[in-house]
Amino acid sequence: MIETEHSGSVLLTRRLLWNGVTGKPPRPQPVVLLLGPVGAGKSHALSGITDHLGWGVVHARFDFAGDEPTPVDVLIRLAYNLSRKWRHRAQPRFLRFTVALIAVGAELTTTDRVRDKETLRRLLVEFRRSRWPGRLDPLVRVLVKTAATAVPAPFGDAFAAEVPALIQTVRPRLGHILRSLTEFDRFKTGDALDALVDLNWLARGREPDPDGVTAWLTEAFLADVRENHRRMSAPERRSPCDCVNPGKQSHVHNWVVLLDDVDHPGGLAFLKALTAARETYRRRHGDRGTGDPLLVVATSGKWDGEWERELARAWRPPWQPDGTAARVVPSCRDASYDDWAEHPETARPSGYYPVLLEPLEVQEVADLLGDDVPRATAAFVHRASGGLPKAAKQLAETLGDAPVRDGARDVLGTSGPDPWRTWLAELRLSTVDTEALVTAAPFATAPWLVPLPEHGLVGQPHVGPILTELRASLWVNAPGNGGGTPDHVTLHPWLAGNLVSALARRNGGAGPTYAAQFTALRGAPGADDVRRAYCLLALGDFPAVVDLFERDFPELPHREWVDRLTVVVHAPDAQPLDEDYERLYGKLVDSDVERKPGERTEIRNNLARLLAASWLSANPFAVRGPDQNHDIGTALTALSSKSQRSDTKALDDTAKLAFRGLWP
Repeated sequence: MIETEHSGSVLLTRRLLWNGVTGKPPRPQPVVLLLGPVGAGKSHALSGITDHLGWGVVHARFDFAGDEPTPVDVLIRLAYNLSRKWRHRAQPRFLRFTVALIAVGAELTTTDRVRDKETLRRLLVEFRRSRWPGRLDPLVRVLVKTAATAVPAPFGDAFAAEVPALIQTVRPRLGHILRSLTEFDRFKTGDALDALVDLNWLARGREPDPDGVTAWLTEAFLADVRENHRRMSAPERRSPCDCVNPGKQSHVHNWVVLLDDVDHPGGLAFLKALTAARETYRRRHGDRGTGDPLLVVATSGKWDGEWERELARAWRPPWQPDGTAARVVPSCRDASYDDWAEHPETARPSGYYPVLLEPLEVQEVADLLGDDVPRATAAFVHRASGGLPKAAKQLAETLGDAPVRDGARDVLGTSGPDPWRTWLAELRLSTVDTEALVTAAPFATAPWLVPLPEHGLVGQPHVGPILTELRASLWVNAPGNGGGTPDHVTLHPWLAGNLVSALARRNGGAGPTYAAQFTALRGAPGADDVRRAYCLLALGDFPAVVDLFERDFPELPHREWVDRLTVVVHAPDAQPLDEDYERLYGKLVDSDVERKPGERTEIRNNLARLLAASWLSANPFAVRGPDQNHDIGTALTALSSKSQRSDTKALDDTAKLAFRGLWP
């Protein structure tokens, strides 16, 4: 199977699935964080990974949406799911973990160690000797009832449902377990019963320590993973395998745990417990290439504040445009094990590996919409949605069978009831209500205009919290290069398009107008020429923007000039939606001629054509066609021929992109 047949998330999992050569110690594994805003297809990505793993790789899945599980709840569910029967393999047994749960559930005095050790010994012996499941039932019921009061906030019925099944799998081996528990680090300072009594006292003593219980059980869980993997790590001859591994030699796979919505309650706590247990193991054993063969792939729709502190010197938040002491978060297709493990000297190592889910390509959008959808419709949906899967589906429902005509601007409506506020409300941005978000559209759609540390520019309410929410919710991204202005970052086109469309068509009395807000933004302190030109174009002062770019054309290096132009032509467009591209293009060029009717140079004429065509074409909700591509490319080629500078390659390269519909 070739790589292009895989989604980015599946491709990354294939690269990380290889555990090592048979018989060698496992190499450390990351906690992969699949990051993307609402509707980016995070749950779909995990489903794709699950389908790809099939029965060939031991794996389990947990979703944090809904209830608020503790780390122990999650461990119980994962141990239960990993313990199912796998084709051509022995059944995993979580011996240490299950015995630890029995110890947590035992009713001990929590004051008399000798007496408690004897009570616990008798309980374990009784479990081991009970040959018939019926004799175990009363013991299991008592255990589950008492343990449920000791382990904080059990997750629904998970404890009652999964723990008895785990006990049934380990009961015949309890005697062996007690003899072998001393191999586990927690038992190095005494015998097994001493350690189990200590655990019971942590859970049920006069001063319970839930964090201590969590650490204990997490380390036991990972120790069982290592032991089971060794026992089940013979070459997987009958397992389908297309993992990425060096030389295709005899090898074993990691086990995989898939966690959905870890930004929901309980998710962050579980990841902290897991990474803390791994770090404890590393400190005890040193960097000898030993770890647990467990690959964790988790999805998150937020960049959590806790990660901000944990990853501060390891990974740069996706919206930060620069930084020397952190690493850039890669996309799934660019990510690999070596990229995570071989960190630069300027960044500290991290147990986490944050990666960004890629947007859909045009063909993927076409596949999503169905076989009968014209290519032009798929291309429009791709541009309008920014490749966001949820948005692509919403647009498909809105469009129905309506034809998509080149140059049309009214595909999503013109006035009156509109879909934009509905789509904004479905993004679940919790800091402010939808109308406040629409009011802040000029500041949100161009967050690079507002320095990161500032929170309340030009007296605008909610701007600071809104920008913080948009960054944390992964709607803001810093481009890899270029930018045209310091601190250049961009808002996702789906969100940006909805915000400005809703503001431009806001009914009277609902709040400040589009013109008033962009005028306020234009007057913000510290505005440079690029920022002013952006606001002037958004306000429709087209000739003033042509003036600025005509002045700079012979002075600035053409690469820098093009970078600035790219930023400015992505300014919002509040031009009438019921007039198509050709009509508006002519009106804009005519407005510049009227402003400067005297001697006009060829450079000025082509600049007016270039700006008009580029600005109208950059609107993601307008349908772009061959005429726009031709107008933009032709104007850039003409400017290149008239330039007196020697660096015209930047203009020629941009023209080639424009003819293909790839710029701006």
